[in-house]
Amino acid sequence: MEKAEITINDKAIERLKRKIILQENQNLKTREKSDQRMVAWIKEQIEEEAQCYLNQ
Repeated sequence: MEKAEITINDKAIERLKRKIILQENQNLKTREKSDQRMVAWIKEQIEEEAQCYLNQ
């Protein structure tokens, strides 16, 4: 069985980390989103970033 090669885009990771931290900090203040909604939002952001990377 062959292992799939995984490449990491450091800029995308940093962009995601920044976006997630900012959103988490804002949500801690406003309590706008529940924990489940935050998890869904983070998952959506990761999927969006991955899709952009695959379309390049």
